[in-house]
Amino acid sequence: MSLAWKEMKYYKFRFILIMMIILLLGLMVLFISGLAKGLGRENISLLDNMNASNYVMQEKKQPQLQTSILNHHQSDQIEEVVNQRPLKLASDKIYTNKDEESIILTNTVKNDKPKLKEGRYPKEDKEVAINEKLTSQGISVGDTIKLKGNHKVKVSGILNDTMYSHSSVVMMSDNGFNKQVSKAAKVYPIKNLSEKQKNKLNAIDGVKVYSQDDITQEIPSYQAEQAPLNMMIVSLFVITAIVLSAFFYVMTIQKISQIGILKAIGIKTKHLLLSLVTQILITTLAGVLLAIIIVSGLSIFMPVSMPFHLELTNIGLVIVIFIIVGIVGAILSFIKLFRIDPIEAIGGAEE
Repeated sequence: MSLAWKEMKYYKFRFILIMMIILLLGLMVLFISGLAKGLGRENISLLDNMNASNYVMQEKKQPQLQTSILNHHQSDQIEEVVNQRPLKLASDKIYTNKDEESIILTNTVKNDKPKLKEGRYPKEDKEVAINEKLTSQGISVGDTIKLKGNHKVKVSGILNDTMYSHSSVVMMSDNGFNKQVSKAAKVYPIKNLSEKQKNKLNAIDGVKVYSQDDITQEIPSYQAEQAPLNMMIVSLFVITAIVLSAFFYVMTIQKISQIGILKAIGIKTKHLLLSLVTQILITTLAGVLLAIIIVSGLSIFMPVSMPFHLELTNIGLVIVIFIIVGIVGAILSFIKLFRIDPIEAIGGAEE
């Protein structure tokens, strides 16, 4: 540790340069990770916020919430097993200040509901709770907006980050929803479902129990967005490994004579290796932590309409991967350290 720190102070410009490169790469990785997570949440945050493990809906090759049409007979059979009312969904539009936006309209269910950020759930027929992204249009609790058909409704609450397939969710009371929508999709979000109940539900004609993953994979925009963004993140990790490998290998070559002297006076290779690993860890952690502080600070000022979301698990994963990538990238330097012969190094010879 002492050897590593002394060398870093002596060659501080080199290590600052490495740290700045890691900082820039960390900024790009964190920003793209936040963007990927944000875009992903715009597709599936309704499912996450419902806190359900299974969804009972119309049997289809491509199960999608908004296309699940169940008749009264099927609904009655399902409700006999699960003893709860359905979540209804329909496409609609809201109109504010001459702007219009497509939304997913849902009813208010008694079981798990998306959490509120502000206000209360709708109770009256002409009340709605809107997704917080719609507040970027200047809508707030107490305002009046229009739905399709020129129906005026009052905003009673703001839902916390609730979207599906890039459309904001707007929630109405059950009666209000039935008056606004003539034909709606029906699904039954179930938190705890026994194997016996699952078998009974799957035995109903035209009905099947799906997991959240089954539904997520069938959202058209989800995979199309996540695949290229994840590929960009992987590419940045590969670039980081190449950059660190080049920097530390060149630095090791430049220090061959010094390393040879250290070996000749009895410094063991494992101590030199520990010094190199310590340098990699310090520069990598410093660069990544600075990137986290900058991105976290910027996220506070990002508009609510921007699809950006970072969780502690994502940040922790980025730190761990950067450390692993840094060590992997310096493997050439490790090999060089083991192969340096003290006599040849002191004499200025190179392999």
